[in-house]
Amino acid sequence: MAQGLFTLKQQLQGLIQRAWAGSQKTPAVEYLVVAGGGGGGNSYIGEAGGGGAGGLLQGIVPIVSGSALTVTVGGGGAGGATNYAGGSVGQNSVFGNITANGGGGGAGYSNDNFSSGGSGGGGSQSADAGLSGQGIAGQGNRGGFENKASVNGAGGGGGAGTIGLNSYGNYGGNGGAGIASAISGTITTYAGGGGGASQAGYIGGAGGVGGGGNGHGTVTSPTAGAANTGGGGGGAGDSVGTPASGGSGIVIISYPDIYSAPASFGGANSPTASTSGSGSFYVAGSSGLSYPANSAWSLTGNFTVEGWLYRTSTGDASFVVQYNGSSYFAINVNPGTGLNIYLNSSGTTFSATDIVPAINTWNHIALVRNGSTVKVYLNGVASSTTATNSSTLGFSGYVLYLASIGTQSTGSTVGYVSNVRIVNGTALYTSNFTPPTAPLTAVANTQLLVNTVSGSPFTDSSTNSFTPTMYGTATWNQSSPFATGLGYKNRVYTWTGSGTVTF
Repeated sequence: MAQGLFTLKQQLQGLIQRAWAGSQKTPAVEYLVVAGGGGGGNSYIGEAGGGGAGGLLQGIVPIVSGSALTVTVGGGGAGGATNYAGGSVGQNSVFGNITANGGGGGAGYSNDNFSSGGSGGGGSQSADAGLSGQGIAGQGNRGGFENKASVNGAGGGGGAGTIGLNSYGNYGGNGGAGIASAISGTITTYAGGGGGASQAGYIGGAGGVGGGGNGHGTVTSPTAGAANTGGGGGGAGDSVGTPASGGSGIVIISYPDIYSAPASFGGANSPTASTSGSGSFYVAGSSGLSYPANSAWSLTGNFTVEGWLYRTSTGDASFVVQYNGSSYFAINVNPGTGLNIYLNSSGTTFSATDIVPAINTWNHIALVRNGSTVKVYLNGVASSTTATNSSTLGFSGYVLYLASIGTQSTGSTVGYVSNVRIVNGTALYTSNFTPPTAPLTAVANTQLLVNTVSGSPFTDSSTNSFTPTMYGTATWNQSSPFATGLGYKNRVYTWTGSGTVTF
C-alpha cells in the first residue's frame, strides 16, 4: 500500500494506478509531449512570418505493465530556404499513443505559404488580409497575420498558450506565449511562437516565452527556436541572418517513486533520469539562504530549531545563525569535533563533543529548549552536555541565515541542507527520539519551514511565508534525507532524442 503525504496530483495518479489498499495496481504516468517548432519564413524584402510552436500535450495516462512504448522527439522545421519561401513544419513528438503535432511554418513575403500545425505559423503580406496558420485545439494556437498590405511587418507564430500577435504599424508581431510546466521539478516554459520579421529600419517581433525565436528587424537578427522547447523560429528578412529553424521538441514523464523504475530503455537514445519533489539545497563555500530580520526569530520560552545536513567536507561552518559582528545565536557544525551552540553571544556557548556529525551522510540536528534546559540532538541522540538558559534567544533585529556564512566559517562548506524548521513555543523533543522519516510539516508555532521541494525549493511553508535571499551557490538538488518508495519523490525521465521505454 502507498504510504506518506501526497499532493493532489499524486492522489489522482494513485486513483488511476489503484495504488490504495484492496485495489489492483495499474501503472500510470504524468506526461509532457512537445513537438518540434515550425521554421520562420524568409523574405528578401523583409516581411516574413514567425514559425508556430510545436504542439504541447500534458496529462496523466495509465499504461500496460510490460509493454514497450515508443518515444519520438520531433525536430524543428527548417527556415524558409529561399527568398519568399515559407518555413517548414516541425516534426511530431510521440509518447505511446499520444502525438503532439509539429508547429506550422511562417509565411514568406507576399505569399500565403504559411502552414498550420500544433500552433500555426505567422502570416505575411497577402492579397487576402487576415490569413495565418491555424493551431490544433488542445495543442496550440493560430499565428498572427499582417494587418494590411501597406505595413512592413509580418505576424508572429502561435504559441501553446496564446495566439501569435498581428503586425502593428511597421513592426513584426510577437510570437505567442508558451505554457509553463513543473513536471521536470523546475518550472519551465515550452512551446513559444517565433516573432514575425519587419522590413529594414523597423523592429521585428520578439519570440514568445517558451523558446520562440526573434524575428528579423533593425536591432535583431532572426534566431532559431530554442532546442528542446518546441519554440518556433523567427521570421527572416532583407537577406540578413540565416533563415531561422524551429526548436526541437521534448518528452518528459513523471510518476511517484512508490512504483519501480522502468524495466528497460531501448532505441537510439536513453532518457535522463532524475527525481523531483522532496530534495535539498546545495551549498559550496560561503553560500546559503538568508531571511529578513523579524520578531519570529526572537525565541521565548520553549523552542525547537531542526533540520538535515549532509556534509561532503570537514570544514567548520554554521548551520543556522544570526550574527551582528559581536553577538550571535548559532548552531555551528564541525565534523570531527561535534556541534557548537552559541546562545546570543560568543561568550555563552556549549560544545557537544560527544555527538559528532559524520560526513557523506545525512544528519538530523535539533536544538531544543524545554523550560530552562537547552539540549542539542544529533540523529535523535542528545548530547550529555546541556545549558541552562531562560532568556530570550535569537534576535528580532538580525537577519537569519541557513547554511555556510563566510564570516562565521573557518573553512569552506560543501554539502546539502533539507527541511529546516523553527518552532517558537514548543519543545518538540524532550528525550532521545527517532528522527522524522517524512518531510516536516508546519506544526503549531512554526515560524519557518523550508521543505526544499523542487519547483519552489526555498519557499517558506510556514504561515509567515518569508521570502529568502539566495547568495553564493545555493541551488536545489535531488538528494534527500527521505527514503525512496514512500511517495515523497517522483521519478522523472526526460527524452531529447527518440527511443523506447518498457515498464
